[in-house]
Amino acid sequence: MTRNEVLARLKKARAEFDGRLEAIPPDAFDRPIPRHTHSPKQILAHVSAYERLIVERLRAARLREESAFDHDRVGWERFNERVWLEAADEPADVVRSRSAGGFLALLEEVAVLSNAELTEHAGVALSIDPAWLSGHPLWERIAVDGFEHYPAHFEQLEAAASPSS
Repeated sequence: MTRNEVLARLKKARAEFDGRLEAIPPDAFDRPIPRHTHSPKQILAHVSAYERLIVERLRAARLREESAFDHDRVGWERFNERVWLEAADEPADVVRSRSAGGFLALLEEVAVLSNAELTEHAGVALSIDPAWLSGHPLWERIAVDGFEHYPAHFEQLEAAASPSS
């Protein structure tokens, strides 16, 4: 998959995610979603945490710095647990602002990747922690934590937008 394809898929999927967020009444943003465990605010923080991880990994790799993250060492379950708990107490405007900035940073980081870095074990991809790549090309890991991740939460966000259903 090319850089332009990855960018287009990120933008499209995130726009669909954001559209569902916008449909949620402001007074429902901080409340747990009916028949679910988390609030829309927590889901936004969760998705943003994965975007930030991609950004941090790419930046660290570009600088040839250590890129081992707790997500890769203690597991995604514990990582998610921490994110859900931290987001519960954060103000909604902080979560929204951090998310918007994080997504822009993600687009900027992906935009400087070459097609070879996305598809082959080359360039920046050589410096990314193999625990995250797990033998997959970089674009696939960006897909899993990015544009394939957003739709996993569409049903929950839709439930938050129409809590009577």
